[in-house]
Amino acid sequence: MIGNSESLSDTLQLAARAAGAILREGYHAAGAIDFESKGASDFVTHYDRAAENAIIDTIRRAHPDVGFLGEETGATPARDGEITVIIDPLDGTNNFLHRVPHFSVSIAVREGDALTHGVVYQPLLDEMLWAERDQGTYRGEQRITAPPARALHEMLVATCLPYHAKGDCPTSLSQMADLMPRVAGIRAPGSAALEIAYAGIGRFDAFWSQGARLELWDIAAGIVIAREAGCTVTDLTGNPAPTEWTSLLVAHPERHDELREAIRSGEPASPTGQA
Repeated sequence: MIGNSESLSDTLQLAARAAGAILREGYHAAGAIDFESKGASDFVTHYDRAAENAIIDTIRRAHPDVGFLGEETGATPARDGEITVIIDPLDGTNNFLHRVPHFSVSIAVREGDALTHGVVYQPLLDEMLWAERDQGTYRGEQRITAPPARALHEMLVATCLPYHAKGDCPTSLSQMADLMPRVAGIRAPGSAALEIAYAGIGRFDAFWSQGARLELWDIAAGIVIAREAGCTVTDLTGNPAPTEWTSLLVAHPERHDELREAIRSGEPASPTGQA
């Protein structure tokens, strides 16, 4: 571990707040935000870059030997050890650009092959969700655990949908069609880090995605938060630690297998809407 009087979790939260202040300024700025295209429906703004730089600078001052994997700045190897900070400075860029108030700062830590820390910060709400391996999940200073499982037909499920050239639309639509008759609702708000974390603390009953193309920085922090809150997190084959996350399912342990089968089975729902 890192030898420093300031804990890594504290530093990650400070970094998220620094980035969040930049994003709040951009969100409330008058007039249109200038942006440039990085590819099909994938936009980078001045605020993405400024927020990521603020995160790196804050963490590097306290923990100079860590490495970084950032959506905007790419990979910087660790000077000593195997600790890598994984950064999405603005998860929900399209929402940000369109003035939809649902986006987040997402920061995770990977030690070797294991995800150990996660921070997801919603700057407009000033809400900090964070977790550390074997230490639980917190909203600010309050420890949060997943609420009791709801029946499948009562569940509100979140997802990310593919768009333009990013992902597999037929797979995503097929899986959504499997779930639609079985659950109380499906939502795709547009910030995977938030939706995964919200599944952990019970604002959503589950999160799944396969057709959308999610990068590690989109999901890593949320995975730690959801797991430490008590959720089961795997890919859709049931693997809790795949080499590459090409699919994702986050749910209460009592509903995880049932949801996984519902997504993959394609069987019709019962007349009452219950599985």
